[in-house]
Amino acid sequence: MGAAEIGLMLGGLSRQRVSQLTSSDDFPEPVVRLKMGAIWRANDVRKWARDHNRTLAEGWDTDAG
Repeated sequence: MGAAEIGLMLGGLSRQRVSQLTSSDDFPEPVVRLKMGAIWRANDVRKWARDHNRTLAEGWDTDAG
């Protein structure tokens, strides 16, 4: 998933806020960095969100993907 999907998963965060979170030392490393941006595993981001007591937006709370 890209930064836009992370923003949606975490409740509609701005691009700037997603950038802050994904730049933090405890955020999962992306699987790959492409010209269009970094890509993360959805399950890694879900685990990070749970570990940090963040509520996932509706439809993003399953472990598929």
